[in-house]
Amino acid sequence: MTVRSIRFLATASAAFLAFSLDVAAQERDPFAPPTRSQDQGFIYRNTIPKDFETHIIVNNEADRARAERIIEFYEVLSTRPTIESVADYVSDRYIQHSTMLPNGRQPLAMLFKGSVDEYPVAIDVHKVIVVGNSAMAHVNFRNLDNDSPEDMGMAAVDMYLFDNEGKITEHWDVLQLVPSHAPNPNGMFVTLFEED
Repeated sequence: MTVRSIRFLATASAAFLAFSLDVAAQERDPFAPPTRSQDQGFIYRNTIPKDFETHIIVNNEADRARAERIIEFYEVLSTRPTIESVADYVSDRYIQHSTMLPNGRQPLAMLFKGSVDEYPVAIDVHKVIVVGNSAMAHVNFRNLDNDSPEDMGMAAVDMYLFDNEGKITEHWDVLQLVPSHAPNPNGMFVTLFEED
């Protein structure tokens, strides 16, 4: 699929969100105190963290090394997504489960190259969890199809399977447009829970 397909999904998600939430709440001053709509909870302005550290959850040093490679991979996708650079991280037997792309590393590289060539793409990696050859990353893809500084982005949970050479061999994802408002003040990317 193309960046236009991503834009379509984002537009469809936004339309569903506007239908689901009180539309009037989205049109009010985003910095005003939260208000209660008749049948929804409080509506809060959703914020995107600017300064954050990637939260890495691993059990050993081998998993940590794999987590660092995932973070590097997102950096490559957002700055220099060529077929050659993507090949350093993705197997030639790459199986794609996302409904947006066919199998193979070339479609992945070309999707991001098209965006990076036109827009100031940013990929914020908020959390990475690695257990052996399996990994998950919680990320925010911003400015994939626009150059607006107000772009809230598209939240994703990417799930990966690695081969014995340490390359990504299989990928699944779940995508969600980041809404401008939410029924809670927690934010989509912040970790609030701390163990005692």
